[in-house]
Amino acid sequence: MRKIFFIVLLLITNNAFAGRPVIDSLSKKVKDISIQKQSFGRDIALINALWELGYYAIYFREKNDKLLLDSLQRLTNRTQWQAGKGIFLINQSFYDSYARNDFSSGLTNALKAKEILRNTNNARALAYANLRISSIMLWNLGNEKKDKFSIAGIQAAKEMIALGKKIHDFDIQCQGYIYVANHYNFSKDSQNALQNLEKADEIISKYKVGYLTENLFYGTYGVFFSYTNQFEKALEYWEKCLKIATPQNDFYTLSSMNRLKADYYYQYAKKKDFDTALKLAQESYKYANQFGVLKFITNAERELYMINRLKGNNAVALVYLERFWKNNDSLSREKIQKVYADYDLATKESQIHKLENLQLIKEAQSKAHELEYLKTLRAKNDSLIFQKNEKVASEYKLILRESEVKKLENEKLQTEASQQKTILNLLIISLLLGIGLVLYFFKNNQKLKAKNREIEGALLKGQTLERKRVAQELHDNLSAKISGIRWRLEAIQPNFSVEKHKQIYESSVNALSEVYTDVRLISHNLLPAELETKGLVAATKNLVQELNSLEKTKFCFDSNLNTERLPNKIEYELFSIILELSNNILKHSEATKAMIGLMKEDNLLKLLVKDNGVGIDNKHSKKGMGLSNIQSRVAALNGNLSLITDAGVVVNIDILI
Repeated sequence: MRKIFFIVLLLITNNAFAGRPVIDSLSKKVKDISIQKQSFGRDIALINALWELGYYAIYFREKNDKLLLDSLQRLTNRTQWQAGKGIFLINQSFYDSYARNDFSSGLTNALKAKEILRNTNNARALAYANLRISSIMLWNLGNEKKDKFSIAGIQAAKEMIALGKKIHDFDIQCQGYIYVANHYNFSKDSQNALQNLEKADEIISKYKVGYLTENLFYGTYGVFFSYTNQFEKALEYWEKCLKIATPQNDFYTLSSMNRLKADYYYQYAKKKDFDTALKLAQESYKYANQFGVLKFITNAERELYMINRLKGNNAVALVYLERFWKNNDSLSREKIQKVYADYDLATKESQIHKLENLQLIKEAQSKAHELEYLKTLRAKNDSLIFQKNEKVASEYKLILRESEVKKLENEKLQTEASQQKTILNLLIISLLLGIGLVLYFFKNNQKLKAKNREIEGALLKGQTLERKRVAQELHDNLSAKISGIRWRLEAIQPNFSVEKHKQIYESSVNALSEVYTDVRLISHNLLPAELETKGLVAATKNLVQELNSLEKTKFCFDSNLNTERLPNKIEYELFSIILELSNNILKHSEATKAMIGLMKEDNLLKLLVKDNGVGIDNKHSKKGMGLSNIQSRVAALNGNLSLITDAGVVVNIDILI
């Protein structure tokens, strides 16, 4: 039986709730406690956790609220913990009032809980019993003589405050102040209402409180501002209430706040806005139906009737009026009066004792009457014995039937056990096959990764050889031929009669000189010896020296790598990027200064190249200027590239290593 209980409990906490963070958190807490080793201490902790979860479930009208209530009752009955009985009655009171719309039963159970908990040291539970009493008094205040019931509600809330201070529970203190303020709100005592709300505000500003406390605070403060005609502040606090209620799918609050806002727009706003009021009232009605509490539904129906009547939608107004009167019958005056009568009866100190003393009967009757009485009593006893015998026979037949049923159930269980064993075997075989496939794919994946590494190594080696060959060709053949052509042209030294021809000749010689310099620079840096032997930092330093020897743009280089080597692929790609960007600066930037930075921060490698030149216009940017090649190289290293061209050019490259 215990196993069944905890299986049901786990199903409740795992599958019952969705979309409410506070419920999800409490559900996880119940689950964590329920799987601990059973003990009296564990059961006490579970009762408290299940109490809190059930309380929120009833408030949110979760589908499983009754199932949670039954689980709490079974657990408290099993543990025989006195405070647990009071805790169960608190949630039963809440459920009767909310789910069943039976405030009379709710009040009775709250008073029973209070009586039980007075004899325990559980101040927190006693405070919540007072909360239920104060809440029921508040819900049922009507046009009747309500003074003594408002006083009773305030007294219960003040007891909450005292208990909260005693155990240093700020949620209980804060809710006590709010309920006192609520009663003063409905009594039109704004001064006392404000004093208690300010005390609650002081607690909330200093300490973290639960969702229900914060929600109740914003809603009550908004009502206070509306009662004192401070409607802008009222709307502000109602919006705060809606903001925290929406993620929790709190239908109670969503219905209430939208109804209060609708009430403002069609009654109290300086410029009546019936369209906005109607939209808000429709939202209130939608959430009221999702919430399922009749009082909220009738309030929303009354609001929709009033607004549609004022807008001239008489047919629609009539529909809502009929619904209102139909539902309002279930909230009749007699039911509210019964709550008051029950409270009076429960709080009376005198007890009525029934007189069932046999001696009084003997003194009041004659001996003859006494004999007749005894004969009648014997006849009744005989009748009772006969009925008992029939009952025993019926129970015996019932036991036989139950025995047959159990036999059939055992046979069914054996068949199901056999089927489950077969299914289990199939699952084990499937699991083994799955593990085998996973291992097979894992080994194949490892082989493919090793093959890819071999291919990458071969590609890198091939690229290195090809770079060497191209560099040798450029240095030995092309640069020598360009140099020869330049010398021949310079040896001619012709006399030009036309100045333009002379300029063309001199520009051609200068162009050949620049081409020679470019080819020599490319051949030297295509695969410099320093890159292979000493690494990227040394190769870049050597490149900067060669660039500065051209006396065109002054380059500087800064790095924190020192002699640290990077993987070959990264060094070759970054050197190619640096070479490409340096070439762009020399050709296009017209810069006087340029800077190259190479820094390593933890696993992040940063390359920065910037100049003080003219930047890149849209025309050159579209043509590329080698930027597409740079982007491809950065992508090959799984890096990120950013380009800034406001004043000069700034290139940032980040690579994870």
